[in-house]
Amino acid sequence: MAEIASFSNGTESPGLYYPQDYNLKTLNFLTANGQRIELKRILGEFSYYEDIYNFVSSGYITVTDSQGFIELLQLTGNEYIEVVFSKIKNDPSENVQKFRVYKIGPRVPAGNLNTEFYTLYFCSEELLLSEQIKISKSYKGEYIYKIIENIVYEQLKIKKERVQVIEKTKGVYDFIIPRLKPLEAISWLSTYARPLNYVGADMLFFETQNGYNFRSLQSMYTDPVFGTYKYQMQNLPENVESTQEKFMSILNYEIVKPFDALEEISSGTFANKVITIDPLTRKYKTTTFNYDKFKPQAKTLNSNSPSNTLKNRFGNNSNENYDGTIKVLFGNSNQQSVPYIKDKEAGVAKDIFVETFIPTRTAQIALANYTIIKATVPGNASITAGRTVNIQLPSLKPMANGKEMDKFYSGKYLVTAVRHIIVPTGYQTVLELAKDSSAQAYQNINYNSDYNKAVKE
Repeated sequence: MAEIASFSNGTESPGLYYPQDYNLKTLNFLTANGQRIELKRILGEFSYYEDIYNFVSSGYITVTDSQGFIELLQLTGNEYIEVVFSKIKNDPSENVQKFRVYKIGPRVPAGNLNTEFYTLYFCSEELLLSEQIKISKSYKGEYIYKIIENIVYEQLKIKKERVQVIEKTKGVYDFIIPRLKPLEAISWLSTYARPLNYVGADMLFFETQNGYNFRSLQSMYTDPVFGTYKYQMQNLPENVESTQEKFMSILNYEIVKPFDALEEISSGTFANKVITIDPLTRKYKTTTFNYDKFKPQAKTLNSNSPSNTLKNRFGNNSNENYDGTIKVLFGNSNQQSVPYIKDKEAGVAKDIFVETFIPTRTAQIALANYTIIKATVPGNASITAGRTVNIQLPSLKPMANGKEMDKFYSGKYLVTAVRHIIVPTGYQTVLELAKDSSAQAYQNINYNSDYNKAVKE
């Protein structure tokens, strides 16, 4: 493979010939006193990970050390990793990333005791900084995205070039952050946040190699598709599968979560109920979530529901079983209409919209992970968590002959997590993919059929 030569003799890669070629331009170890050590020549494995449900990027490097670096460099956990990797040489999208080394794994001796193997674990420095400080601050009449901007830029001191996008949110709030770590505060605020241009409450804070993001799941769903990955026979000749198609092929895959009806009920995926109690007005309010009513307003990856509408013996389908998930919370939506509260100076707190964000966020996060696939593809540094891809999986029906695609598990997916794995023999990327909907509509149920009547008896 083209880039392997650069590990063995330091020569430049002549180009991109094979799907697992790569360009590991920089992999340096930076000590606290300014020493820079190149790790490419002693590399066993480099693994880099990002996830839309994790705040920061992380990873590890396994090395073969015959120089005694741990002792010579006096490593204490105050060191950094500097890395630049891409699919091709001089990729214009490549950027330098620096991470904190927070842990060294077990040191395993080898050979005649003059060599050892160990793993360096790294993460973004913001994770360590967040663990070291607390926020005690009040925010009055602010948008949530503005509060998060304040935490990102003023509390964590993240440079603006390391922030990719912070989406606007709707609704102004009065919040007091009670001695929370910065990333804890962002997590707490994210549950309240409602995207300005979309319905529901599906905002997430995460990091990719391009920077930090505060985004709605629905905005990710509407992004341009990164590409189409297809699973088919391997090692096909060039006249059957071009080199470009090999770069976008799925090497292997696993459908981790096809569906789980019990989990869908307990997680409130299609239906849930929230009961809010106002201790000042001594009133309560019941709010229900119904997927059928929600779907026409929301943006989805594919156009159809991920399930059919079979009714149970009580005559309810999955969108109407609200008692499967019930949450009881404090709310304040009625206070502005009560005279003895609103007439008091500063007596009315701004509505926190519990009835809006709790039912929808409960369902949206569950729906976003309704179907989960893990796929290994030829390494590609351009693909990041939060991108969308089209997946084509072959149908296993008799007579399909590998030409027909699976109608229900093919379609548009969100890349929820990415792991880039580089070893001296090549480069692979493991994608965690999820979708909230189906490209193919499920067949309508005939409730008057003899079969359905017999099932209900």
